Amino acid sequence: MSSIFSKAAGTTVDVTFGDKNAEKKHSMAYWSIRGLGAPPTMMLCAAKEPFTLYLYDLVEKGEDGWSSDYFAAKGGYIKEFKQPLWNLPFCVDNENNRVICQTNAVFSHLGKVCGMFGDDENSASECEQLLAEIYDLRDVMITFVYKPNPENPADVLKNASTYFQKFESWLEIQGEKSKDEDASVVHLVNGKFSAPDFHLFEMVDQFEALAKQESIDLYEKFPKLKEFKEGFASLPENKFYLDSWLHKELPFNNVVGRFGGLPGPKAYTHTVSAKEATW
Repeated sequence: MSSIFSKAAGTTVDVTFGDKNAEKKHSMAYWSIRGLGAPPTMMLCAAKEPFTLYLYDLVEKGEDGWSSDYFAAKGGYIKEFKQPLWNLPFCVDNENNRVICQTNAVFSHLGKVCGMFGDDENSASECEQLLAEIYDLRDVMITFVYKPNPENPADVLKNASTYFQKFESWLEIQGEKSKDEDASVVHLVNGKFSAPDFHLFEMVDQFEALAKQESIDLYEKFPKLKEFKEGFASLPENKFYLDSWLHKELPFNNVVGRFGGLPGPKAYTHTVSAKEATW
């Protein structure tokens, strides 16, 4: 099955954690950026679930255009897997020859595979609610990065703060539930890894970079959010991913965006920046 995806993907990575013969029950695919691909990739790494990662490139075409082999391949994918909802990111269930599309559906599926989607109906519902809220936070960033006539970064951060306050309150409640009141809250649900942990971490990382660029303290009013971000990064389960080029060398966003189109983060400039897109 891998050849159908690797043909159009700019990069194919087998993540086996040192065991080249390990069975890869799932594959993940996204653009060759962090974006929505980073959280499920980080989750699979934390769970030590072997997988294949397909990264699709968006490349320059002419003086001001863009192209990708993914666009040409997408129609064939839809026909092959009878999956009209096809979009990036997508997750391939190799055992059952099926493809899961749409971001939160991918989070839900892989969260359950990794044992990171709550222990019961209530905690699974909390995961679903958090994933929806984090996606709303992401929309603030995506509007700034890709849409015309953007607000200035300070206003973008102000808009995001509405969501940060919700997560700050959520983390405070999680702290109240903890038996150790002095312990850092590094998980969003029941003191354990869950799918929303990974997406919130990625989005806070992006907003933190934007805030630093503007000399703004992202965490001035959100100490619990800072505690979560730093504590989650320090967990040994996350070391493999955070030390890898997938985290350190891929840009936040795609090359057509105004923020994070290059690592740094820096903006990508058509006809100028191609040599810097080493990934």
